Amino acid sequence: MIEELNIRHATTDDIDFVIETIFESEKSGSGMISSCKIFGITENRFENILREILCENIPDYDYYLSGFLIAEKNGEYVGAIGSWLEAADGTPSGFVKTTILYPFLDRDKMKEINKNVSLIKELTINRKPGALQLEYEYTRDQFRRQGVLSQLIRESILMNMKRYDRIEKVQVALLKANLKSFDAHIKLGFTIVEEKHTENPEIFKFFPFNTKVLLEINKEDLPRLLFD
Repeated sequence: MIEELNIRHATTDDIDFVIETIFESEKSGSGMISSCKIFGITENRFENILREILCENIPDYDYYLSGFLIAEKNGEYVGAIGSWLEAADGTPSGFVKTTILYPFLDRDKMKEINKNVSLIKELTINRKPGALQLEYEYTRDQFRRQGVLSQLIRESILMNMKRYDRIEKVQVALLKANLKSFDAHIKLGFTIVEEKHTENPEIFKFFPFNTKVLLEINKEDLPRLLFD
């Protein structure tokens, strides 16, 4: 466990590290950034899109800048985690994300993009309204195996509980073969509530693995995670 770890909300000064967090989380240990493959864009283009979107700080979906927590030690970035309450205002986060991303996409590639989106639905897990979503969990290599992720998860839940009074459960969707992340959540008390798998080889154009799981912990079990 790293001592003297400072955890705080992300600001516009942290956007470069938030983008690093998103990129490395999507790679899941591979060299593939799934969003770039799905939308047919370069890493540089995706970075520029994220920079513009994050600056807008639109709440309650994947790219909500204030929903990210930053972990630091002695002023050095250690890790980060994103979060939001699904459908906090009644609008699904997937709809928000699509609406915001659409203007940035190449109209000439929309047919191909729609085909890609249709294909990845085989691994798409729908977010549950009223559930706190954890996303883009990342620890830099030199700080791994030191309890950073568990501290970020706990602090993210606690901070969100202060903001929202109706968190029914906490969820995280991840690729099952990402064993470090998967095992870390299981140890914290998360359980598998949904699993999606595909044998379609085309899926490997977009993801390094072909099984995704939804892990969940209910409100009544949160005290054990937070305070034990």
